[in-house]
Amino acid sequence: MAFYPLYIDLESKKCVVIGGGDVAERKVMSLIECGADVTVVSPQFTPGLARLAEEGRITATGRGYEPGDIDGATLAIVATDNNELNRQVHQEATEKNIPVNVADVPELCSFIVSSTVRRGDLVISISTSGSCPALAKHIRKRLQHAFGSEYARYCEVLKEFRAQIAGRYDEPEERKQALNRLLKSDVLDLIKEGKDGEVEERVRSCI
Repeated sequence: MAFYPLYIDLESKKCVVIGGGDVAERKVMSLIECGADVTVVSPQFTPGLARLAEEGRITATGRGYEPGDIDGATLAIVATDNNELNRQVHQEATEKNIPVNVADVPELCSFIVSSTVRRGDLVISISTSGSCPALAKHIRKRLQHAFGSEYARYCEVLKEFRAQIAGRYDEPEERKQALNRLLKSDVLDLIKEGKDGEVEERVRSCI
């Protein structure tokens, strides 16, 4: 199966997670990071999920899944070891045109969640289309070492720089050349070394 790589805005969108174990908790945390309005349905919850509910960061429905629980959801994620329940939720989601992901069961997924490295606005996603998630995680760990926290600030600098050159240069080619000057400079190294003053100087020299 060939999946289309896609990023989706989940800010304040209802997302339903079925299951209250460790896998469900990881799914919930990634949704919260994206600002989703998360509802978790499960008879039992991990201590982490229980704490999130107490803090008001998720809505916890402490019972088994019932038809209609996913109504109005932007997407649904199922993280249980109950095959019958997994298929039930998948069928309901399919009938209601709600994107659904059943953890570790690619054939019951209308979307899959990639393994991700996030550094501020920089997001690197790795997927094996469900064939071997362990490989995606292995690659992610290597990328985490290659792309450190300095890339978050680097993206901020580049974003600010693009705004500056957009107001200075009328021709797209001139803007492209200016951006390439900055990308080829040692700005990233200066950020990594914490030399903020030199970063500003280098940016000005590239305009």
